[in-house]
Amino acid sequence: MRRSAPISERPEFSVIESNGWCEYRVEDTRRKRMKLVGFELDAFVALVAAYYWSKIVSTRVHIAVTTLLLLAYLYHRTHRILWESVVVFPSLGLQFETHRGLAGLSLTSTRMFIPWSSLEDFLIHEGLRGWNVRYYLVAITRTQQGVLKLEVPFENILPRFPILLEVYRGVHEAMRAEDEQCPIHSGISMSTGSEDNK
Repeated sequence: MRRSAPISERPEFSVIESNGWCEYRVEDTRRKRMKLVGFELDAFVALVAAYYWSKIVSTRVHIAVTTLLLLAYLYHRTHRILWESVVVFPSLGLQFETHRGLAGLSLTSTRMFIPWSSLEDFLIHEGLRGWNVRYYLVAITRTQQGVLKLEVPFENILPRFPILLEVYRGVHEAMRAEDEQCPIHSGISMSTGSEDNK
């Protein structure tokens, strides 16, 4: 397995290559900035709980409310986005991943797999966010019923255009390789005017 950072001015982006797959990973830079603040907040919550401990354990209602508040706080702390990635499996398809956790430790992940057979196109699109134009990747897929769907990787982090361009090129290279391995022959036959008159 080989990990590289192809864009030197974007340290949050890395490409992880191995036999049979390639992962384009974007880490959430806000997580690194919030790491120290998060631990300070943890310490503050612990101090407040220690200070009010005698009141907390005095009744069952206080215990239940405190337990619910601590569980909500713990859920919030452990479900921050750590990184999102696009994994390319050359002979199978694409997989979009979102990893959540605490302090660099991935606790949960969500994955969505798109086989090459249902992928119509993969492109960079632009959209408005407030007064800014933001670029994002989109995979156009076709369901078994023939309906087109749009799937957006990196939908939470929204990386900048140079990162999107690198992922776009990597996915299109894999798509070209897949097309070369499995060429699709058209089954359309041309009819002549004389056949139509019969």
